[in-house]
Amino acid sequence: MTDPFDQHLNRDNTCAVKFDATQAVFGRDDVIPVWIADMDFAAPEAVTQALKERAAHPVYGYTLFPESLFQSMMDWFRDRHGWDIHREWILMAPGVVPSL
Repeated sequence: MTDPFDQHLNRDNTCAVKFDATQAVFGRDDVIPVWIADMDFAAPEAVTQALKERAAHPVYGYTLFPESLFQSMMDWFRDRHGWDIHREWILMAPGVVPSL
């Protein structure tokens, strides 16, 4: 089995800021794209499948976070780090910057 981190995925011409905006940002194309925190490996198949299943529903409205999400986060912190966190400690935010 090959390591997914060793696979090269060409993201040129996919509207990826990291690769397709260098001319607009720097005025040149020969820039090594380490200026943006972006990932260049494929999403896990389970994530891709979950997105396909959700996208199959014809309405894309505002959604709530299911309680199972919070439970899985608490389980992950317990299993990975030995931390017992409480549900009321978890706050959801739309991104890193708004969280600051």
